[in-house]
Amino acid sequence: MSECDFCCLPGARWLYVPRDRALVALMTDDGVVSPLPNDGRWRACDLCSDLVDTDDMERLIVRSLSMMRVLGIPLPDDEPELEALTVVVMANFATVLAGRPTKQPL
Repeated sequence: MSECDFCCLPGARWLYVPRDRALVALMTDDGVVSPLPNDGRWRACDLCSDLVDTDDMERLIVRSLSMMRVLGIPLPDDEPELEALTVVVMANFATVLAGRPTKQPL
């Protein structure tokens, strides 16, 4: 069974393929640009799929970070580091939400 690329739980049933792929990169305070490697294709479980379909980035990020904690994936405890991680997650998810994706069953 495939894992959801958003919440990391098993049970992905959908694949999103952007028509116009967004290329996403992050820039540090000192101007270093780092592209986020992904092919723009994202697998989603039913719950995350609903959030993608309604373009609810905020709840998608909250779900993702919450499930990471539940699964024991180490997350920063202090606010600035958690905020930085949130920006990275949001930028990565933007490859799907900004790409006018097609949705297909897995």
